[in-house]
Amino acid sequence: MSYIEKLRKSREKAQVAYTEFTLHTKKGKDGLFCFFEGNDNAYYVPRIKRFTDNYHPINCGGRDKVLEVYRLITIHSEYDKYKKAFFIDKDFNEPLPPHHPPIFETPCYSIENFYASVDVFKEILKNELHLSEVSDEAFQVCIRIFTERQQDFHQATSLLNAWYACLIEIRNQTGNQTGVNLEDKIPKRFIDFTLDSVVQKYDFETIKQNFPQALEVSEDILNRKLDEFTNCEQHKTFRGKYEMEFVVTMIQLILQDSSNAQKYIKDKIKFTFGEKLSNEQAISIFSVYAETPETLNDYLAFLHSKDS
Repeated sequence: MSYIEKLRKSREKAQVAYTEFTLHTKKGKDGLFCFFEGNDNAYYVPRIKRFTDNYHPINCGGRDKVLEVYRLITIHSEYDKYKKAFFIDKDFNEPLPPHHPPIFETPCYSIENFYASVDVFKEILKNELHLSEVSDEAFQVCIRIFTERQQDFHQATSLLNAWYACLIEIRNQTGNQTGVNLEDKIPKRFIDFTLDSVVQKYDFETIKQNFPQALEVSEDILNRKLDEFTNCEQHKTFRGKYEMEFVVTMIQLILQDSSNAQKYIKDKIKFTFGEKLSNEQAISIFSVYAETPETLNDYLAFLHSKDS
């Protein structure tokens, strides 16, 4: 698909979301109109409901589409009277400047990063895998493995993350498209992931071979980004879908070990949803345990205060 075709389809998706909003207003709907990138409802809705039950979710189909819908709405003053909330992921972009009305942008890469901390993993172990923090030895074993493997994982994926971050910077500076459409998961055979280790199986040449249409990234620029990524909170900075893949894979490997080899987990662990779990399912199932940044609470409280 050419860039022009993608641009046209992008605008069509934004127009569909905008039209849905206008249909709501024509039917006299009030409440909070919530514009999401995609299937982010599972994370945001429980947090929105802490402030209001009167809301209308609208899926825009991506970050750029949310921003386009925002533009379409704000150029029409007749829509100023409606309460609107816009939610986007920061990704590898620079933070948005202040907007009026305001837009919520994640302080990390995306909502998936809110699930990637060891504290969230502890909550999953206690409440979904039913491991006691004080009486189950397996709990501490799982925390140790999670911490060690996450360090390995970040080391193994830093090159891929740095390369993609460079592409986004070049795109934002030049206006040229990246030539890359990443899947939700890390490319096959890029890493070898077990409970014992996470091993990098690719290099810069492998990336270029797998993404031949990508913009050119010089090694100097890439190395500077790699240096930057060694001094950051990686579970917040790195691509969120990969961070969620790490969490989901860890759970799957722990369940498999408890059922089969029992090298680390000596008793079988029961998990309601089985060993097969997708990133999207995890966003929904673990939403209650995910972190909520104060900026999101402040944003929702500000919108709610407009009722007062």
